[in-house]
Amino acid sequence: MRAFLLALPFIWGISACGGGGGGASVAPAEKTASQLAQICSADNLLKDDALKPTQAGTLADERQWIRAYLNERYLWYKDIPVVSASDARYNETSATAWENFARSISHYFEDLLNPKYTPTGAKVDQFSFMTPTYSWNQFAQGEELGYGWLLSEQGSGISRRIWVSYVYPVTQNGSASQAGLQRGDEIIRVDDFEVNVPAYATLVDQGLSPSRSESHRFLVKRNGQLVTQEFQLSATTAVLPQAEHQVVIDSENVKWGYLLFNSHVESAQTPLRAALADFKAKSIDQLVIDLRYNSGGYVALASALAYGVAGPNKTVGKTFEKIRHSDKRSAEDESLPFYSTDFDGGVIEALNLSKIYVLTTDQTCSASESIINGLRGVDVDVVQIGGTTCGKPYGFIAQDNCGITYAAMEFEGVNHKGQGGYANGFSPMCAVSDDLSYPLGTITEPMFAAAVAQHRGQVCPSLNATRALGAVGLKGLGSRTTKLMRPDWQRNKMLRPAR
Repeated sequence: MRAFLLALPFIWGISACGGGGGGASVAPAEKTASQLAQICSADNLLKDDALKPTQAGTLADERQWIRAYLNERYLWYKDIPVVSASDARYNETSATAWENFARSISHYFEDLLNPKYTPTGAKVDQFSFMTPTYSWNQFAQGEELGYGWLLSEQGSGISRRIWVSYVYPVTQNGSASQAGLQRGDEIIRVDDFEVNVPAYATLVDQGLSPSRSESHRFLVKRNGQLVTQEFQLSATTAVLPQAEHQVVIDSENVKWGYLLFNSHVESAQTPLRAALADFKAKSIDQLVIDLRYNSGGYVALASALAYGVAGPNKTVGKTFEKIRHSDKRSAEDESLPFYSTDFDGGVIEALNLSKIYVLTTDQTCSASESIINGLRGVDVDVVQIGGTTCGKPYGFIAQDNCGITYAAMEFEGVNHKGQGGYANGFSPMCAVSDDLSYPLGTITEPMFAAAVAQHRGQVCPSLNATRALGAVGLKGLGSRTTKLMRPDWQRNKMLRPAR
């Protein structure tokens, strides 16, 4: 059943994409969301994963909960379109009972989201989503069913190409690292199916992102040359560390701390503390935080890392991020400090830096953008290298109902100076693409090299020179030419409910 779920659009999250018309707000529900919670349709196959006891209900009950939830908590509640719950779009009948339920509830949630556009033509709400609670819980804890890699994709159909962007340093047998796959490897074939044959696309995707523990074979090119022996990988559920670090000494004897940070989730806490402690013990001169693949997570971890960068003198009594809700929830607005400990009470070492370098792409999103904004709010000079970030100053507290986690945007964040509103993202001072032909964390990797050049007062390298796809090697596989193969719902900034 879960294999089937992954094929449905609602499983990977719903972004605001239409429906409903108008700008009038929906009429208030007769009951509150708490009164309507966990009353579940018999056709909802996810209800057994609900976080609280459930009771028997109908599709209409789950729709009513969604309407009440959005009316109470949604940042743009005034822009909720008027829709009719009796519309056939919200009462599908053309497939199985489960498919009808999944499509109906997805359409209803989607069509109630803010339909407006920004002056630049982007959806105001690109980020609200729904996803199975079991998937959400795995993500929030840093668990993943897969091979321990991040993939990037370019083109489609007969032009489709897929590369390994990053390999997690996990030790499970059958993982990408154990098998010897490397950043920059191009995946040519999955089992017996070429990635650029449109008829095989579904089978290729199922092999790349399996929904259960299973094994698949991968044929790859490395440095443009076919690797004759296939790689066999076994999909397992692993807790991924999400952060790694090293100290690099450049040719001018400058000691650089390099921190690769991939996601603001619980499993990142221990390696983040270790990195900061090591940087302090080794007295680094400069710090690079690599957020190129970090789509967000818990804002509290962003705050803790920012404290580790800036230290107590710059942050004492200061706000890392002020949380602003809609006018009907203004009493819930709060100012988050710079946290000197993580969720588990682990002490964050302070580096007391006044300037850092941050590496970004369009995958740098949400809580990662909070690090940039929060540090600038206390006058830390954040030199941004790479690409423009995704532009998500909004966040939420995840809400489970009947085994489905809903994340409607509830608040907007601003820094200590009141600066926010970066819906168009943060633009880099030096534009450099993500070149997969170089290993991460090396002084020659173009984004890291650009940070070193900026520190030395040198001219930013030409973006065009790094973007061109040449016949020799992989060049310029950055945000403008590839897309990270990651569900959009993982772009998030969420508050952590108190333990």
